[in-house]
Amino acid sequence: MPNATFYREILRSFARAKERFIVHLGPEDVAAELRRDNDDALDKLREWGNLRADADTGRVTSVEDFHRKRYLFQLTHAGQAAEQAIAFYEDAIGKRGALQSVAWGDIAEQLQSLAAPGS
Repeated sequence: MPNATFYREILRSFARAKERFIVHLGPEDVAAELRRDNDDALDKLREWGNLRADADTGRVTSVEDFHRKRYLFQLTHAGQAAEQAIAFYEDAIGKRGALQSVAWGDIAEQLQSLAAPGS
């Protein structure tokens, strides 16, 4: 998958923020940490259900600001489960960042067990 590493870095960024009790991040927060523009990636992760986007009206100082697309993003339960499943798998095999195609089946199984009723 193109940009898979970058998507993963973004999810890790949100997971680290959550560990510090920071729930919402703006695109500029993620860009500052990763030193890379991320608007398209944040939108894609939102589209896939890994992030939730809420309108950011806290910094509106003009009508133009109000009509500009500004969001604060939050890690969803699905996004957190995906990040945890990948981290679990990486820890288990001891090979950081180099997921093989055979691993995706194991990760999907782990995610399904997390999503199953009573988990």
